[in-house]
Amino acid sequence: MNFKWFQNKLTFVMIPEANESVIRVKLSRGTLWGTTAAVVLLVVTASWIYLHHLHTAASMYMQKAALHGKTIALEQDLQNKNAAIEQLHNDIFALSKQAAEIHHKMEEMKRLEQDLQKLAADAAGNGGAVVTSAEPGADSSAAYHGLGGPEWPVSTAEIRKLASATGAAYSALQTEMDKLHTRFSHSKQLLQAKLEYQRRTPDIWPTLSRIVTSPYGYRKDPFTKKLSFHRGIDIAGQLGDPVYAAAEGIVDSVGYDKLHGHNIIVEHTQGLRTWYMHLNSADVRKGVAVDKGQTIGKLGTTGRSTGPHLHYEVLMGDKSADPLPYLPSS
Repeated sequence: MNFKWFQNKLTFVMIPEANESVIRVKLSRGTLWGTTAAVVLLVVTASWIYLHHLHTAASMYMQKAALHGKTIALEQDLQNKNAAIEQLHNDIFALSKQAAEIHHKMEEMKRLEQDLQKLAADAAGNGGAVVTSAEPGADSSAAYHGLGGPEWPVSTAEIRKLASATGAAYSALQTEMDKLHTRFSHSKQLLQAKLEYQRRTPDIWPTLSRIVTSPYGYRKDPFTKKLSFHRGIDIAGQLGDPVYAAAEGIVDSVGYDKLHGHNIIVEHTQGLRTWYMHLNSADVRKGVAVDKGQTIGKLGTTGRSTGPHLHYEVLMGDKSADPLPYLPSS
């Protein structure tokens, strides 16, 4: 009975305009329902496919948007890191320049220290070694030490902070070194001036002997036995003993006369001169520079003399001064 229901036909009448024929379409119930079911299935399938496509497209769009956001974030992070690296490079370059400047100043200070040590040794009157502090790492037994501990990564901000702190420390050290260099230079100038004054001060004995046979001042003349003023000191010695320049200077005159015999005058500084008389011979010429302690002649008994000795005078301008206060105690 049901099968026959599907076989029953339905007639669809389409009435066109008045002058055209009526169109009749007969379809079985089964055909109509099958066609309707097929159309509905086709619509449902197309709708599912379309919705699935929309879902896939939306998912891909969201993934693409998320990936684009991540790409932008990574590019920004990369730019920040590149900027940090560039800044670190600049900081390191600045530190390297500061290190080079400090190294240069350290070398200058080392040379200045050597000069001061040499000047100090000269001022002390000996060539003894100057004691310096031990160099770091001099103890070979402490050359190797164990190291360890966990490794903690250092952030870019910490590196920049470290570089900034190091630069500030370098700047402070450089400022202190500039001050120290200025003080060293000033001390060197003072020491050089003092040494120059010391070199030109007649403060050493001009002979090997320390025996003064006639002091500075009033005395009885050895020839006339009358009271006279002795403008220098007489130092006893052996004929031919060396006679030394009592200070650095320039030979002002070399001469001979019956009163002074062979004699030499050395000019030192600010009108200060020393006069060496009764020499057996003079070993220098006028105008030459002489060092303190340099042999300038031989002890003798020429001129108005009773025997081998050196008559030694210290002159300040045209006035004589007692040489003994200049000389170290015998």
